[in-house]
Amino acid sequence: MNGQSTANPAFLELQWISKSFGKGASRLHVLDNISISVQQGEFVSIIGPSGSGKSTLLQMIGGVMLPDSGDIVLDGQSITGQRGKAGYMPQQPALLPWRNIEDNVMMAREIAGMPRRESLEQARRWLERAGLGEFCTAYPHTLSGGMQQRAAFVRALLGPQSLLCLDEPFSALDAFTRSEMQSWLLSIWEETRRSVVFITHHIEEALLLSDTIYVLSARPAHVLEKISIPFARPRREELVDTPEFVALRRRLTNLLRAEVSTI
Repeated sequence: MNGQSTANPAFLELQWISKSFGKGASRLHVLDNISISVQQGEFVSIIGPSGSGKSTLLQMIGGVMLPDSGDIVLDGQSITGQRGKAGYMPQQPALLPWRNIEDNVMMAREIAGMPRRESLEQARRWLERAGLGEFCTAYPHTLSGGMQQRAAFVRALLGPQSLLCLDEPFSALDAFTRSEMQSWLLSIWEETRRSVVFITHHIEEALLLSDTIYVLSARPAHVLEKISIPFARPRREELVDTPEFVALRRRLTNLLRAEVSTI
């Protein structure tokens, strides 16, 4: 199944996206007619082998890179090549070291020209919700990696965009902190229900967080399979030990292992 849109228009649609880099003999074909859809309030993960163009897709959604062909449609309007239509959380927190935490998390609202007093109230409320209330005036270097990632997520959450793109945000964290952050992200997302596109190499993470998973092939990437996740919400960490979860994790592992063996 290659994930093209159905009769009901999706909130976000990537329509037949292709992308290559370089020219002539050095040309590298990365994406091959990728179609992905995200419904309003849906959490969609994209997994695939290294080099399959997952982060490239996010850069296209963010408007910082153009596809060679295809279109990106958000809420019925083409946004191909347009910046600022999605909130973004990178692999590293990327907090500005000269700004304290509350000033960092207000950046998206500041750039959008939103009133500072309202932004400050929102920042302090969500930092409190993220367990960072007492660190509002602290500077990034004084916070742990997990705390910095929470602040980066609050920054993305406070932006005016209703779509969030998360690019392997927990990949640099240790296993325990990563598990804590997954649980925290779930609790925040279940409260706000933003539409999310989440890139990860971590199969268990994708299964725990997602409503839908798109599995990409090796380069040039196409959609191998679209998988609807059957687990009810809210989800808890104990889910990973259930037979249904273990069977689905094994299925995805075998699917990706077969792709990696072809590289």
